[in-house]
Amino acid sequence: MATQVRPDVEQAQIDAAFHLETEGNGIIAESKRHGMPKELFFVWFAAVLTYTGVVTGQLFTSLGLNVWESMIVVLLCSFSFAVLGIVCGTGPKAGTVTLTISRAAFGVHGNKVPAFFSWLTAVGWESVTMVLTVWAILSLAQYVGLPSTGVGPTVIALIITLILTYTVPILGHATLVTMQRILAFVLGICAVIVVFAVLPSVHWGFAPSIQNMAAHGPFPTFLLALSIGLASTFYGWVNFAADYSRYLPVQTPTRRIVGATFWGGGVASFVMMGLGVVLGTFVNPNAFSSNPVMAIAKAIPAWAAIPFLLAVVIGDICANYLNAYSSGMSFLSMGIRLKRYWAVTIDGIICTAIGVYALFFSTNFVSFFQNFLDLMITVMGPWAAIYLVHHFLVKGRYDAQALVESGPGSAYWYTGGINWRAMASFVIGVAATFFTANSALWVSPLSTAWFGGADLTAFAAPIVTGIVYFVLAPKSNVGANHQVKAKAS
Repeated sequence: MATQVRPDVEQAQIDAAFHLETEGNGIIAESKRHGMPKELFFVWFAAVLTYTGVVTGQLFTSLGLNVWESMIVVLLCSFSFAVLGIVCGTGPKAGTVTLTISRAAFGVHGNKVPAFFSWLTAVGWESVTMVLTVWAILSLAQYVGLPSTGVGPTVIALIITLILTYTVPILGHATLVTMQRILAFVLGICAVIVVFAVLPSVHWGFAPSIQNMAAHGPFPTFLLALSIGLASTFYGWVNFAADYSRYLPVQTPTRRIVGATFWGGGVASFVMMGLGVVLGTFVNPNAFSSNPVMAIAKAIPAWAAIPFLLAVVIGDICANYLNAYSSGMSFLSMGIRLKRYWAVTIDGIICTAIGVYALFFSTNFVSFFQNFLDLMITVMGPWAAIYLVHHFLVKGRYDAQALVESGPGSAYWYTGGINWRAMASFVIGVAATFFTANSALWVSPLSTAWFGGADLTAFAAPIVTGIVYFVLAPKSNVGANHQVKAKAS
């Protein structure tokens, strides 16, 4: 079906590199669609080739897995980017961002609940990544002999971080895609240097004793590690996925989108998590827990330390491009009427306030906040399952007009603006994930009593929520038979 956009709205839609993007979460006119699926390779490669993956990979061995068990977890997490590619594929079909497409399943008003949690998650990771970027800049300064402690250097590092982080997301989609493509090459070169520097020191026979495992035995520990890994890969990015594919032509084959997303995010994830696994075999664990960036920089050959520190800084900035841009989109998807760049700016102000508190007034805030955000899988996991099941039930067909229509005339009004079947499935899914969790902030009694200490949140979300919504959801293609007349939101 052709997407029709009012001429004045279509004329106003601008998406060019280093120009201000004018569209928010409205429907992109077909005449304004552009790009090719291969650009998604660079978007995801640069966003995922970050230090977070190293920390996650190192965590697998610290949980008690040996090198090869950990690498299997890494491989499975990398494969999850193929599923992320399916979510990316909804962007060209609907012509808008992920959390606005979500209205098709939850309803115009019901969708405000997952949109709020998506915004909260994005702002949370945006804040944490901002603080990590500041610390990485200070570590780089320390390594090269520049001032790196005290208020002055920290303020300077924060200002640099803010400029580097928010200029690109405020400008918008085309600028972000362009910068990700450029920085992907820089990150790739740095990663290759670090990998070759690390390999000679790896203890391939590294195997902690079963008594030191985090859960009750190898398999529960494996499931615990896999759940943590999926939380930082598929579940960590799923609410952003369509935001970067929505400008692609509507006829773009989904298989090409899946392929670009899988190879970009999957390869980057495998490299960085795998690097974390092998570093965990020889980096001092006490030094790592104290200052992981400097612990690694001092453990690898001196000639590779600078590329490693640069990769940490650049990688965190690339990841935060997506966090900042998509937090603004989730903000708009709650139904708040605001220009896109102002939404990003407001989120940036909130994140800066959180960052200032973490840097200057709290010693353990970041660790606490990261643990809190890890629990967000209990919300975003069930949402993702409903989103995907609904997509397959309607065979990928959306009423674009209805996605941005906020009144009873919307095809996605359901009952009072809420699809109660989706909301019931969502609540059941949240309960299922909550009571199968084993995290730093919450350990379910069921996890220890029934599952050997395993964290099953990553599996309870799609299985329980997906089955419940598939059974409850109407089997008719909601919105599929409506004429698509899109407009800006």
